[in-house]
Amino acid sequence: MTRILYVVIAIAGYCSTSHAALPFEQLLYKGRAIPFYGTSQDYTQQQLLDAVKRSNLAEQMAGMTTTALHLKNDIGVGFESCGSVNAFYSKQRRAVVICSEMIETIGKLAIADKDFVGKLPREQFAKVVDGLIWGIYFHELGHALIDTNRISTTGREEDVADQFAVWFALNYIDLSRQPILMPTIWFWREMSKARNLPTMSQDQLRHFLSDEHSLDEQRIYNLACWAYGTNTPAGNGAARYAQLPEQRAQRCAGEYAAVERGMMSHFRKFLKIRPLNSR
Repeated sequence: MTRILYVVIAIAGYCSTSHAALPFEQLLYKGRAIPFYGTSQDYTQQQLLDAVKRSNLAEQMAGMTTTALHLKNDIGVGFESCGSVNAFYSKQRRAVVICSEMIETIGKLAIADKDFVGKLPREQFAKVVDGLIWGIYFHELGHALIDTNRISTTGREEDVADQFAVWFALNYIDLSRQPILMPTIWFWREMSKARNLPTMSQDQLRHFLSDEHSLDEQRIYNLACWAYGTNTPAGNGAARYAQLPEQRAQRCAGEYAAVERGMMSHFRKFLKIRPLNSR
């Protein structure tokens, strides 16, 4: 447990963005992101929440969100104990919640991965964990934007939130300082290892396959493909790390172009900042 607490304390939560002038019509969107921290009766979860609070991570996430996005209403951004490993956007509360149980699981997976993350130097280890938490946050922030600003989507909203997270990271985050893509791919790969489909009961399998999210394995290759389609160092690195098959790789430029069109049409108008490569 002490090592997991160190992981939480070590994360810097730094994301670099650039500013732009605000169009007049967007001044009507006066919503802000408000940080919060929950409490828990469970000693271990309260320790984790206290450690996250000391890192000011909710404040950093909320500050970045308020700086970067036009929001029609205030949204909460924070951490609390949920009783399960999860991160979600609550429409009822209008809040992004990252559960302390999720932080605990990330820490355990990272420490246990002796082939890669667990053997990294301390600073790089912390960057991987931090980048993953931000990657999870960007996905949930996509849900928050869709709900708060009433953005129309077609298809599964979970896939659109994945697309927003990748697109936002690639265009608005300095990935040379804050890795997002590789840690997210690593996490989905580790989560997929924990499953054994042949051992599932029919009810368990039905519940698993009917989930609104794409399978972890699909999310790995989707993320890698969309990133690879940008022909950037970060995208090329993500494709190599995910071992993206050549047959899929050939279609990735077109896939990312479609993602870009969708994001520019539905999401870009709500951003206060310019893409990093536009400076």
